[in-house]
Amino acid sequence: MPRKARLFVPGAIYHVYCRVARGEFVFDDPYEAAEFVQVVRLVSDLDGWSVLAWCLMGNHYHLVTQTASVPLWRSMARLQRRVARGYNRRHRLYGRLWQSRYKARVIDSQEYFRQVVAYVHLNPVCAGVVSDPAAYPHSGHAAILGRCRAVLVDVQRVLRGFGDGSITSARDEYLAWVRTVAEAKWSGLEELPWWAGASHGDEIASAQKHSRATTFDGGPTEEGPPLLELDDVLRRFEQVSGCRLEELASRGRSPRVARARADLASIAVGAYGHRVRDVAKALNKNAGSVSRWLTQVAGEARDDPKICRELAALTKAIATLDPTM
Repeated sequence: MPRKARLFVPGAIYHVYCRVARGEFVFDDPYEAAEFVQVVRLVSDLDGWSVLAWCLMGNHYHLVTQTASVPLWRSMARLQRRVARGYNRRHRLYGRLWQSRYKARVIDSQEYFRQVVAYVHLNPVCAGVVSDPAAYPHSGHAAILGRCRAVLVDVQRVLRGFGDGSITSARDEYLAWVRTVAEAKWSGLEELPWWAGASHGDEIASAQKHSRATTFDGGPTEEGPPLLELDDVLRRFEQVSGCRLEELASRGRSPRVARARADLASIAVGAYGHRVRDVAKALNKNAGSVSRWLTQVAGEARDDPKICRELAALTKAIATLDPTM
């Protein structure tokens, strides 16, 4: 069964979380922790992020980040891929580093913003690693308090969320929220108020609550496509596009075939939630090629409304195709 499509709100604040495969404590190694921070800084610079809270634990991370124009999925793909490749190269390993694709949730109220910033920075306390979050080196808490240099967190932006007076009063308000959240003793994502309302585990934003929500490629959200197995998506795409699967799986590089491959990948992964590696296998290609096609289409759809409309029309044609044809 394909995974549900995930919606994104441009410029929104997100709580992002992901765990290392098999629960291994990869980031207990100070060097690996420093490398992770360096990659987050790079992605922030490239994609215009503002990091509002962060905490790197031994086997997972939390980020609270505000995006700019680059969709969250592109930034996260860049981040997790770079971290995984670097770790595998240094340790001469193969295979995945992350347990699953990242989870994320839009933070859509001032109260949730204050709660999530405090929650993220309390992670090492909840885990029993330290008793004071300011003593933990791999988070933004000490920087917000002005006790160390800010390597990731945008301190001024965070403090504006806790008060419009002096820096001292904003820090006092922040500490008050840290104490409040510590008393709540939330232990898992499902207990967090901003996660509890999600209709499914992969929901990032709600089309009903967030008027600017779009699919990852900028398409409309009003009519969700029916669930289709990958074989059905491939068969229907062949019929509506006029491009046979044998052509798509061949080594042909004509503009028509290249366009069709990119569109198919975008629809199969973005609209129907199929895995990149499964699409790659079906087309006799490698997963890296499919990922590049997805990046290509996302960029084109963002910059050219005509491309976005054409892709939406193709997706609708696949969704509404008579299955008996």
